[in-house]
Amino acid sequence: MRRLIALAATALVAPALAMAAPSTAHAAPTTAKAAPKNAVEALRLQFAKKTTVRMDEDTRMKLDGKDLFRYRQVGVLRFGKSGVDAYDTKTVSNFGGEGGDSTVRMIVVDGKAYLKSPLYDDLLPAGRTWVRTSAPSGGNSTSSLIDVLQPKVLKAVLGSTKAKGNGGKVGGARTTLLRGSITLAQLAKVSPTVADLAKSLKTKKTVTLPWKMWVGGDQLPRRFQTVFPLSTSPLVGDISITTDARFTSWGGKVAIKAPPADLVVDEKDLEGDLPETTPDFTTTITGMATRER
Repeated sequence: MRRLIALAATALVAPALAMAAPSTAHAAPTTAKAAPKNAVEALRLQFAKKTTVRMDEDTRMKLDGKDLFRYRQVGVLRFGKSGVDAYDTKTVSNFGGEGGDSTVRMIVVDGKAYLKSPLYDDLLPAGRTWVRTSAPSGGNSTSSLIDVLQPKVLKAVLGSTKAKGNGGKVGGARTTLLRGSITLAQLAKVSPTVADLAKSLKTKKTVTLPWKMWVGGDQLPRRFQTVFPLSTSPLVGDISITTDARFTSWGGKVAIKAPPADLVVDEKDLEGDLPETTPDFTTTITGMATRER
């Protein structure tokens, strides 16, 4: 009813205002907002709007071209004023051998992480399906060492661009393909996660990560690929970690909430430790570097 009254009032008042206006009056010009100049500006604009993005990330460790293990993470990430502040993802890991896949659902919100996996079922009290623990530290919202959803990291990546060309369509969007490479030392200056890794490696060798990034007309990343070379020695073989991430549905407004309280148990209240469901890349990389020396 109120909406009908408001519409009726508008219909009556508008003609009167038009007659009262001077004939020489002109509507005030509208100023269109300038499009983002680069991917960093476009990403920060998503932060300001507190939107979401969907991610599909495939990470693999390879030995002489064959998969040692595979780790895939799919889900939605929510932005706050300074970056990703919540996410809801499902990961599937395959460590090779006869163990098959292991899966885990993770919801991170309000500084807490909520985990759900078939591997936890025997540890949980009756009626509980989720484990609550502290949110992951380090700032990375992806499994890649190069987290392009962090503005400082993205800026460093863009600064290492060596080539630019037509990227075709990715997820239905026309893109520009950027190519380049960045050193571990350069990444360590802008990423706490990489800085910790660089310290643990204790190597004087220059480690370089080649990368490719497909950027849409709105300057937002649509796809990002990178390779972390771990070893090229005859003793160990050619070992690398490859990451291929796709970003879709930029600008969404997806609600991310903690599971119902009556389904949650705190990790500290469990009788045993939670089994690992995802690979520890830092330990793996450090171990490989130690074997090479």
